[in-house]
Amino acid sequence: PAARALPKQPRVARALARAIAAVLGAMADSSVYGFTVEWFDRQAEMIKEYILNAFVPQTGCVEVAMYEQKTNRRFLKRVEVPSLSPQDFRIGANVTIYGRQLKVTGYCDERTRTELEALHSGVCFVTAPQVFRQFGALLGRLEGAGLRVARLRLVNEGGPSFAVQLTGEDAEMAWADVTRSVGEGNARRVSDGELSAYFDRATFPGAPTAEHCSLVLVRPHAVREGAVGTVLGALAEAGVEVGAVELLSLNKAQAAEMFDVYKGVLPYYAELIDAMTCGPCVAIEARGAPGVCEQLREVCGPHDVDMARYLRPNSLRARLGKDNANNGVHSTDLDEDGEREVSYIFGHVLDK
Repeated sequence: PAARALPKQPRVARALARAIAAVLGAMADSSVYGFTVEWFDRQAEMIKEYILNAFVPQTGCVEVAMYEQKTNRRFLKRVEVPSLSPQDFRIGANVTIYGRQLKVTGYCDERTRTELEALHSGVCFVTAPQVFRQFGALLGRLEGAGLRVARLRLVNEGGPSFAVQLTGEDAEMAWADVTRSVGEGNARRVSDGELSAYFDRATFPGAPTAEHCSLVLVRPHAVREGAVGTVLGALAEAGVEVGAVELLSLNKAQAAEMFDVYKGVLPYYAELIDAMTCGPCVAIEARGAPGVCEQLREVCGPHDVDMARYLRPNSLRARLGKDNANNGVHSTDLDEDGEREVSYIFGHVLDK
């Protein structure tokens, strides 16, 4: 029997060699970047630090692996995370992996720093109040050129002004486009540090919640796909008054509390929570007379994406939706829930 088994060994060796070659080939087809990240463990009430390796293939999904920084023990084996892109790994940004919000705190090597800083090169600017209503169209054009929103907030600086950071390749060309479109006096370029002041709630407090208001959330997939300007532009075109805008990230507990009314009602509730915590979203306070929710339903369309495409093909959900958990936007269903939802996001989540 042993003699008969010997001829099989070269086959096994060849198969093993092919498998090893396939693994090495897959690694060669991926760019590997290293980051330090931290996660706040609420049960232990402590911050835990990790090394995160991101494998970015030429085609396909980003994969990640994680190791404990102090012990170098593997914490997460290499897995695909379809919601991530290299643009998400910006210092100070949050990335969500399997429900854990991780804060990117640093680069592990000079190559990662060089390539990612080039990818994240961007522009910071503050708009003048007179371009407030045209901002959605302007942002949509910049997102169409490949830039993505890294920071965004509506503040009161002599009137409604947007504080914005956009990142991506050819950011300088995008800035030239901004100044050509609105004029240099209507969009003032600032440094990263100067922009941060606009996110200081002591210096620029949030606007008080209006009596008749509703909440719109641009879902993470739509932010990642560059649709924030599309949503703001659609609201402006419909005559919806906007009182507050800000980019934020929800953790699992916050998303579950925000969408608790849908638990046991939507069969894809778990997928909805995952979708809302896989990256940053943009919160918008929509204001108006009683009935603002009805006005938003016209703009957003039916919650079901297929139904929206059939009944309201020009609505936001028909244009931006991928599936019902990733349908482009959330908007308050009932007028009586509007103030509660706005207060939760702009008061409880952001003001804390």
